[in-house]
Amino acid sequence: MNLKNLLFVGVLLFANSNLSAQTLSPRFGIKAGFNLSNATVNDARGTDSKAGYHIGGTFEHPLSERFLIQSGLFFSAKGSKVHVLNGSHYIPSPPDDTHTFNELYLMLPIYGAYKLNVTNDFNITFGVGPYFGYGIGGKTKQKLNSGSWIDGITEIEWETFGNGVYDQSRDWLHGTTLKRLDIGAGANIDFEYHKFVLSVGYEQGLRNIAVQENAPGLSYRNNVVQVSIGYKL
Repeated sequence: MNLKNLLFVGVLLFANSNLSAQTLSPRFGIKAGFNLSNATVNDARGTDSKAGYHIGGTFEHPLSERFLIQSGLFFSAKGSKVHVLNGSHYIPSPPDDTHTFNELYLMLPIYGAYKLNVTNDFNITFGVGPYFGYGIGGKTKQKLNSGSWIDGITEIEWETFGNGVYDQSRDWLHGTTLKRLDIGAGANIDFEYHKFVLSVGYEQGLRNIAVQENAPGLSYRNNVVQVSIGYKL
């Protein structure tokens, strides 16, 4: 093959790659689904999972035909049920109680992803990266499983991202609250067929979001399994 033919082939390859790059454009979509959330807590008798939801918009920015950036903005309801929370701080013994944390977040994931085209109509995308969450609402409830406080009540409730509730009758602060900013890592798998998407994902909180002024030494980190359906525009 002479130099002229090599140049011709090179021009064709460059034109083809340039055309492919131009056809790659950002994609938007919608997604909603189910959360099964819990928390990793360092001072508790045990934890139980809590059901929730997530809903929002998705965004994809292709870097090539295989690699892309996945992001979006979502409302996500997380939480956990924690039994005998912060029990080591009680003398002589902790109450038999359960704290139910309800946490509503505005979530921003930023994942690097790889797309595997199985057929012309079906592809699988693997994504992993950090997420950032900001708490915008929710209530925490402390319930005694046996007995009652001096005033006869067995339940008390306060804002999850607030300052707690001061109990005048016991001179006691019911106040295990959480920081609004949550940072963690996540991963997901998308199965896309004709723009319809089934997603399975997991998020693990890396930041201790327990407010230390109210619960010194306590560690609380979110984790959640997600299953969702979506549509890409």
